Amino acid sequence: MTLRIVDADAHVIETTRTFSYLRENEEKFRPVVLSPEGADQIETQIGQQNKQYWLVDGTVWTGTRNQDYTDVTAGQREMEDIAGRLAHMDEMGVDVQVLYPTFFLSGKTDDPQWDTALGRSYNRWLADIWKQSDNRLRWAAIPPLRAMDGLRDELAFCKENGACGVFLVGIEDGKELDDPYFYPLWEAAQELDLAACIHSGNHCSTFMGLFKNSSTRFMSNRSPGVGAFHSLIMRDIPQKFPGMRWGFVEFSASWLPYAINYTELSYWKNRNDPDWRSTDILKRNNMYVACQVTDDLPYIVKQVGEDNLVIGTDYGHHDQATEIEAIGKLRDDGVLPGRVVDKILDANARALYGLD
Repeated sequence: MTLRIVDADAHVIETTRTFSYLRENEEKFRPVVLSPEGADQIETQIGQQNKQYWLVDGTVWTGTRNQDYTDVTAGQREMEDIAGRLAHMDEMGVDVQVLYPTFFLSGKTDDPQWDTALGRSYNRWLADIWKQSDNRLRWAAIPPLRAMDGLRDELAFCKENGACGVFLVGIEDGKELDDPYFYPLWEAAQELDLAACIHSGNHCSTFMGLFKNSSTRFMSNRSPGVGAFHSLIMRDIPQKFPGMRWGFVEFSASWLPYAINYTELSYWKNRNDPDWRSTDILKRNNMYVACQVTDDLPYIVKQVGEDNLVIGTDYGHHDQATEIEAIGKLRDDGVLPGRVVDKILDANARALYGLD
């Protein structure tokens, strides 16, 4: 059987093209690109300055385009050169990448119309990218969580156009993911066979504001995902929606032994469940976690098993989670048996994302 390598966490870098899919009546929601010299000077072409700023709903955000990338070209990360990106994947030995956003890792607006319009345009941009990729660039859709009446139709469009998951973070609009508010999302995603892809990030302005002066993004971006893991299990959400698959992406996997131990103690104390075994917690709940090559992988595999770990490169980013050579390092470092490595690179990732 031929191994199919899946990069479980890759990224796109949004540009003005991302928002060219706004409807005519949504033009007022288009992000305004500002130059660093002054907020009143609008750049008509992205990339003319060393740094850019985007104005969204009255707030100025640092743009993502001109970060310090060295491993990939602008065309590859911004999806202007899809052929070049696929060729680079070939060089890396990667058959499929699952794409996540960059601009949307943090919440940009609390306005439901604004939020829905931007997410809808992003989804159509990704749909066009997928159509040009020979099914190799799959993606996580942005759901209209503030317009739930259109949720199922939007996710159905995304599914028909290459989406294999739903992009989420640990706290959405001030709500933890175990909140019943999200039950319609789980029902729709389960019906459409879309995984819940819980990525590092923050979509709660209040929570993000608490840590705006932090020197790292651990509390604002990473800790909510660990909390979501615990709360989803404690509220039996995976058991209520048994057809769902849950991915935790760009948190590494080093937190798993602690979180599982804490969850096991909490669950047993509250439920006295004789069938609970910590080594089965991921499989029992259809949960998958993206590891990093810096994790103590032999220890983690011993604690959680070998069937529910995946790995990503964070392609297109330049931060502490990025390892463009992650696929090769996992295979070459020899810290895990070859059959376990093959599962992480292939079968586990395909199971999480429902890939053929």
